[in-house]
Amino acid sequence: MPAASPETLARHLVDDPDALAPETLARTGDALAAGLAEARARWPGLRLDDHEFAAFVGARVDRTRPLDEVVDELHLVDLALALACLHGEGPAILAFESAVRGTLREVFGGVTSRGVDPEDLKQRLLQRLFVADGERPPRIADYTGRGPLRAWVKVAATRLRIDAERKRGDKAQALATDDDRLMALADGGDAELTFLKEQYRSEFKRAFQEALAALGPRERNLLRLTVVEGISATKIAQLFSVHRATAKRWLVSARAELLEGTRGRLIAALRVDPDELESIIRMIQSNLEVSMTRILDDE
Repeated sequence: MPAASPETLARHLVDDPDALAPETLARTGDALAAGLAEARARWPGLRLDDHEFAAFVGARVDRTRPLDEVVDELHLVDLALALACLHGEGPAILAFESAVRGTLREVFGGVTSRGVDPEDLKQRLLQRLFVADGERPPRIADYTGRGPLRAWVKVAATRLRIDAERKRGDKAQALATDDDRLMALADGGDAELTFLKEQYRSEFKRAFQEALAALGPRERNLLRLTVVEGISATKIAQLFSVHRATAKRWLVSARAELLEGTRGRLIAALRVDPDELESIIRMIQSNLEVSMTRILDDE
């Protein structure tokens, strides 16, 4: 598709383009075209439609002020990147990560003092920015371009860090006192499982938490995304900029690693005969999904 003329781009920003002075329309269109050109030169892999970009900018202009002045103040290159990210495409998200890497390192660099993993926070931020929440569009759509994208991301990342540190403290207290909720599963009337849950309640909880803590940041985040947030493998693939099949393999591997880690730790802590061991393994599989939901849910 041929590039739109600067004047055509500018017409997307106002309700009545014919009411604007020709020189204002020209200056505005030139600014939009220059912003698009710079974004394409900086990130050649981005797919940007001229008209969609102009409409995206138009939805963010203050129409009570002279149009050309408002557009001159906007960070048009950053808006182009935000628009590309709004579509959830891998190259755009990679470009975004590269653009804000230093900002995220600055905000998340010292969060381990309360047991919060920086890589986990980064992935949670990407999810928050680029994955829709029900009817609410991805939060990258909230970026107005009135300030640098890095500054806007810094505010969002700082809020996430503060919230995660606070909730980590709350969660530590909750997990210490809420054994009943952790182990309360519908067992379908299986009396044996009910007995085992009561018999090995504390041992299972300890083994599960230790196995979860032993996972890498990516594995923990993958489980949180799929179990707690209900994010599909397709969306996870977009977040991590990988093929959907790769994301599914990661999910299967993370679940298997958590199950095996829990099983190994529980078996090491107990002295049981082979028949009872098989029942314990059934208990682990029965409890795994709900236990992941309970412990991984930081939201």
